[in-house]
Order: sequence, then structure tokens, then C-alpha cells
Amino acid sequence: MADDNAAQPVKDNADTPAARERRTDAVLLKMPNHNMDYPHLAVPTLTAALRKNFFKVKQQDVNVLLRDFLLTEEMLKDLAYRFLPELAKAHIDIPADFDRIRNALVYLHYIDNQIGFARVEQVKQKLQARKYEEVFCDEQESSLASLIFVLTGMLHIVIDLALTYDEAGGEIDNPVTNFLHQKVREVAALNPRVVGFSVIQIQRKATLWFARRLKPLIQGKIAVGGPDASTFKEEYLKNNDCIDYAFLKEAETTFLEFLRGKPVEQLDGVVFRDAEGNIKVNEPRHDIQLSIFRPDFDGYNLDKFLLPTLPLSTSRGCAFAKCTFCNHYKTYSGYYSNDAVKTVDIIELLAKRYNTRFFHFVDDMLEVKEGTAIAEELIRRGLDVNILTYARFEPQFTDEKILELWHKAGIRVIEWGLESASQEVLKKMIKGVSIRQVQNILDISSQKGIVNKLMLFHNYPGETVDQLKMTVDFLRKNVLEKKVRPFFTVRGRLELRLFTPLEITSRDYSKSPFRKRYERSSSFDSLLGYADEDDYPRKVEYIESFINEMSQYLNENKIFSTNDENMSLDLLILDLKRRGLETAVAVQ
Repeated sequence: MADDNAAQPVKDNADTPAARERRTDAVLLKMPNHNMDYPHLAVPTLTAALRKNFFKVKQQDVNVLLRDFLLTEEMLKDLAYRFLPELAKAHIDIPADFDRIRNALVYLHYIDNQIGFARVEQVKQKLQARKYEEVFCDEQESSLASLIFVLTGMLHIVIDLALTYDEAGGEIDNPVTNFLHQKVREVAALNPRVVGFSVIQIQRKATLWFARRLKPLIQGKIAVGGPDASTFKEEYLKNNDCIDYAFLKEAETTFLEFLRGKPVEQLDGVVFRDAEGNIKVNEPRHDIQLSIFRPDFDGYNLDKFLLPTLPLSTSRGCAFAKCTFCNHYKTYSGYYSNDAVKTVDIIELLAKRYNTRFFHFVDDMLEVKEGTAIAEELIRRGLDVNILTYARFEPQFTDEKILELWHKAGIRVIEWGLESASQEVLKKMIKGVSIRQVQNILDISSQKGIVNKLMLFHNYPGETVDQLKMTVDFLRKNVLEKKVRPFFTVRGRLELRLFTPLEITSRDYSKSPFRKRYERSSSFDSLLGYADEDDYPRKVEYIESFINEMSQYLNENKIFSTNDENMSLDLLILDLKRRGLETAVAVQ
């Protein structure tokens, strides 16, 4: 029996009035570093599962609260004129970090001199108050909004360096960690039975920083979950005494059983320490019939996000799951989807409860049959919604009626996974699509009124300069013909991710498609390095030339730049235009 069972949540009747009055059952947190345009889905989904069973849950997106705090006149001045200059001095012997800080300082000083931090805070507050007509129908306000999204991206660097500096024992008064220390005290004051963190890789540093400081202040347990925990499993417990458990893959049922008092060694999908301190891994066995798709955003600080979009899953996993470079689908136990009628029930409920018409389907891909059933139900109910979704270039989309139906239902933007426009490269990736078919689908989709975005990258093993040019030229042609929205992920170099088919193949030197593979610097790294081919500088040169060309195109056509910081802003601009308003910026 595990040595900490006595300290685990005990069995009781969670639905009694007395039980509801006891201390907080669970505090669920989302930590920096990620965007602040709209919330992530994991914590609200787990919250819904627990509240449905009458557990007392406090959920909070600490990331958005920190960014809201930093994006004020007072704190931007502190960053620009005190903290970052002092941090730069402390990094003078670390050129890469020093350059990052210097670039942030140059940008902040430019903003203050040209615009003023007070104006930045004012426009941020307008976005949070949902005064979008005031912002995006005014040229100056719209420009400031675009600047704010650049600032939120810059804060990734500031927060990351601030945490690293603090962990190294830095003595500069640190606004980032000062804020987080206050949050630690607030969580401890709730006297939680368990504190849970949903973690993706870019949130790991802040999560562990927070957990180390929280652990001595509470009697309860600390758990992690999400994609990063599912990938690294026991690594989370090996060198982090502050972490008691790691929950793997879908956790809404196992975490519920844990709170009900089921012994941890009897749980599926959990990493724990036994009585001797040995780390044990119980592999997940998720019953998809018990999956929760309806999130609960109550108490999740929605008023601090910059856009009104809410995320939603219609399915989990990937219906294709063959691409050699991808491992994202392994976050789940397999591919399965929610019933289309139930999905629309959730959309209708969220729209009314949180006063929004904007949704992002965060599925790995919205499968044709499932998406069409959802579209038909949305139309039947007459719901006025705006939806962004991911999709794959499936051959069924060549039937014009499907995309016409999707658009009529409110699916306004599709981000298509293409990766390359070279047929030879696509074959190596096992994408299962043809460029001729892709072009046909883009022609149909744009003609039906859908805004298309292409997700691309470069430098897949064996890709030549000419094959890269095929991709860039394909993108350019479709942008200029207004069949594709300018979206320049092609600048991204292939990331060799752990446990992808490509990474597994590259372990065998005789079969590796890479000139050289560089092993991870620690067991906690999810990315591996590889040596570029001799022609790589020519690829970079061609991409940079294209980006410069497209930057001019964006400026001339007043098209705002889109990236991960403002992914769903397209929906908002399109909706304003659909309502007959003249916006200061365009989508394409």
C-alpha cells in the first residue's frame, strides 16, 4: 500500500451539505507561459467533471492574471525602466539572453515614446470589456490592439527569464515572481485537499516553480496532468519532491476516483510513490463512455482574456494519426468523438451562459462526417455562431455541398494541416493527400466564403530547396488569389519531437533520414536536435525574402498579422464585417 494513502482524500459523501462546507477539495491551475486571447480547455473540463459530482473546486488561469497585471501602465514602466535593465546587467555574460532582454527593452521604450503605456492599458481594457466595434473600426485603436498582441508574445520571454533568474537565486526585485508568490499564498489559504496543474511543455517551468513554493504551505497533495505529464510520466516525480502524483492522458474519471478516496495504487493512469519511495506507473485505461466534453468556465476569469472565443472539443485524438512528425494524438487514449447533437447542446449552453458567439474547435482535426452532422444540427436550431476549426484535406471535401453547409452553419475559418506543397515530401510524411486535391478544396472552400489558413513548416528530412520553393510559391499564389489567408507558419523549422515515428526511426543510425541527430540534454527534453543539410542557408534566405514580400502585402492591404497570440481574431473581424461594419483591418 502507498505510504501516503492516509493523507489522501478520504471516502465520504461528497453530495451532502456538510461535505460541501468543508475545505476546498481541489484547486486547479493553469500556469504561464501561454497566450491570453482565450482560455485553454483542460482545467475547465476537469472542473466540470468534479463539480458535477459535488466537489468544491476553485479553478484559475494564473497565466492570464499575471499578463493582465503586467500589461498595465505601472508595470510596463517598471519592466522598461527598472526590472529589465537590471536583468540585462545580470545577463551580460549570457549573449543570447542579453540580446532577448535588449530587444524587449528597445520595443518597450519605442512604445512608451511613441504611444505611451497608459494608452496601451486603455485599449487592453477595451478588449477585455468586449468593446470591439470601438477598437477594430478605428484605425488607431486597431493598430494599438495589434501592438498588444505583440506585447503578449514578448511577455513569454520576460516571464521565462524572470523565473529562470529567480530559480538561480537572483536578488533583483522581481515583479513576475512577486505576483506568483502572492498567488501561492492565496492557494495555500484555501486549504485544498489537492492542487492540480494542467501542463504543456511551455508551462512546466512555472508549474514546478509554483509547486516547490506551495508544497511547504499545505497539507494537501500536488498533482500534474496534461500532455507534458503524459509524455514524461515518472520524470515529474524523480527530481521533484513537490509533485505527489502525475495523472496520465484523460484524467476526468481517475481524478474523480482519487478524490473519492480510491487507493492510488488501484487507479489507472497515475504515477505515484509506493511505501518504499519507489516510483510506480499505472498505465491509463480510459473508458471513453465516461469522457466529459462540456467544460465549466465559472470562476475562470474570462473577463481578463482579450477575445470572446471559447474552446471546445468535438472529438479527442486524431482520426488519421499517421503523420510521421506528429505525436499530439498520443495525448489521448485513441480517437473518439462526441455525439453531434450533444456537441451542439454544449455550444448552445456555453453561448447563453457566457454570452459569446465565438468558438474554437480544438480537435486535432474535425472529421468530415462529424463536422457535417454538427453543421446540420447548428442550422436546424438556427444558432448564430462563429467557429474556427482544424481540418485535414480529406477527399470528401471535394463535394461542394459539404463546405457550403459548414459555412452556412457558422464555420468561418479552417486551419488546414498541409505542411508541404511538394508531393514527394508529403509522401514521405505519410500525409495521404495530393496537391491537386488540396488546390481543389481550397478553391471550393474560398468560393463558399470560408477563410482558409495553411499550417506549413520547412526542412523535413530530404526536402530540397526546390521542394521548399514549391511550398512557398503555392502559398504565395493562393494568398494573392485570396484563396488563403496570409499565415506564415512556413518559417517554422521541423521540430523533431520525442516519440514521433520520425524520431523513433532516427534512433537507428542506419535508417535515420538525418545527417546527424543530437540527443536530448536531459530526460525532461521533448525536442531533439539534428544537423541541417548544406543547402539550409538557401532555404532560410528564400523564406526571409518571401516574408518580407508578404509583410509589404499585409501593410498595403491593411491585413493584420495572425499567429498563436491572436488565433481567433479572424472570427471577430469577419463577424464585424458580416454585420455591415467597416473595420480598420482586413483578414485577407
